[in-house]
Amino acid sequence: MKLSDLTIETIYQFFSGDNKLTPYLSGSKILKLFNHIGFRDVYKKEMPNGLSRNPYVKEKLYEINGTKKLLDLVEIIFDYRHFSQDSSKDIHLAVQKFNLLIQSDGYKLEELNGVYKVVGGNLHDEISVEIHFEEIQGQIIERIKSAKFIIWVAVAWLTDKELLRELYKKQKEGVGIRLIINDDEINNQFGIDYEKHFKIKRVKPIGKYINIMHNKFCVIDLKTVIHGSYNWSVKAQWNKETISIDDSKEIAEKFATQFMTMWK
Repeated sequence: MKLSDLTIETIYQFFSGDNKLTPYLSGSKILKLFNHIGFRDVYKKEMPNGLSRNPYVKEKLYEINGTKKLLDLVEIIFDYRHFSQDSSKDIHLAVQKFNLLIQSDGYKLEELNGVYKVVGGNLHDEISVEIHFEEIQGQIIERIKSAKFIIWVAVAWLTDKELLRELYKKQKEGVGIRLIINDDEINNQFGIDYEKHFKIKRVKPIGKYINIMHNKFCVIDLKTVIHGSYNWSVKAQWNKETISIDDSKEIAEKFATQFMTMWK
């Protein structure tokens, strides 16, 4: 999503809430908002680099302009859950005013199945890739928590109770969870009744050399893939491991196709 400088100069207060059309955000909440799309700024009694709230917002908007992060940010701001923080604000009025400002760039917000999405303009699939070598479990949990629709996991061994707990929480929220794991001693003797809580497929070793299902990937909302060397196991937390988190509908659909092939 690419906006003109003039448009950014006229919309930035939608993100801080200072235009009184969207919920007001304090400095710490503004940082939390931008950190949600990938920044890692810390609030220490003031905004980073001595900036006040609105200059910080503008600086970040210019930084992410032309990337998928701006698209994600806009859709977070115009999420009904964001507006639930202040019942005096009318999301439909805010969308109407926002659309007047972004229409010159060829974009608008439209409500699709009860969710506001950006349409029009250049919304080609932009690929964002994050590589992680440390705190991998935490990175996976963060992405699980962000899921809105589906989480499909295909991993050889799934014995990490904290990851299972987060999956169960999302399932209780209505997110569709499917798991593919090995049908072997490691999973079978761990003491978890997977079938009681999730839709699951166990894959038996096959062939002369007892070949196992050795995939390690997760598809979230058909737009994000987590993959790499990391099994979702207790032991993996102490191994030297790597994951890649790819935000791309095209890549996610390829992994989802493979998942469904395995599922059938």
